Amino acid sequence: MYIITIASTKGGVGKSTFILNLATVMLNKGRKVAILDADSQSTISKWNKVREFMIHEGEKLTEMFVVSARGEALLEIANDKKNQGYIVLIDSPGVDDINMRAALLRSDFVITTCPPSPVDLWEVESLMNILKQLQGTQSRRLPLMLVFTKVPTRHSALAINDALKFFEHNNITPAHILNSVIKERAIFKHSIRDGRGVIEYSPPDHKATEEIATCYEEIIGLIKEYNTSTI
Repeated sequence: MYIITIASTKGGVGKSTFILNLATVMLNKGRKVAILDADSQSTISKWNKVREFMIHEGEKLTEMFVVSARGEALLEIANDKKNQGYIVLIDSPGVDDINMRAALLRSDFVITTCPPSPVDLWEVESLMNILKQLQGTQSRRLPLMLVFTKVPTRHSALAINDALKFFEHNNITPAHILNSVIKERAIFKHSIRDGRGVIEYSPPDHKATEEIATCYEEIIGLIKEYNTSTI
């Protein structure tokens, strides 16, 4: 399958929340998913401990492969799971360090999550510069997909339009900017507290569920454009 690193050069951009929700959608679609938590905050590992407890208590949730790993162990596990047919999602550190660069070098695809605010938008350029350096060392392309996260629910179209104008004005050009966005919704925090993704939460939040499901479909569609094999 594939190794997908979700990366940013700063924290607080909704990276871990996006990964665990994307993973639960993948599980729901019948795909084999492994999450490798390389972020020092260990948000996903903590979330999974709650999930395991809920399963033990009888909740009908699907177990997920989550492991906290860094350095050589991160790369070994990623390659092993990829060879076993898993889609591997790496939650990289929210900082430019050796672990993030190593994960990027082993990745088939890279996704960055970014709120539509200037302080976060600047960081996309920083990540793009890192990818350019790494692509030069491997002579291969590392396509960058951008997902706008933490988008305000009110005037969301205006916020996205302003962000796109910011990119254009500053010549920041990710390979793909997803049409799908993740808005700032309380359900994302509530579901994490219960060891769930938003698609597993009750009562359901149909808007949040649609947002993450649409992101998933768009990402899979982009991957298919790069590789015509069935995934």
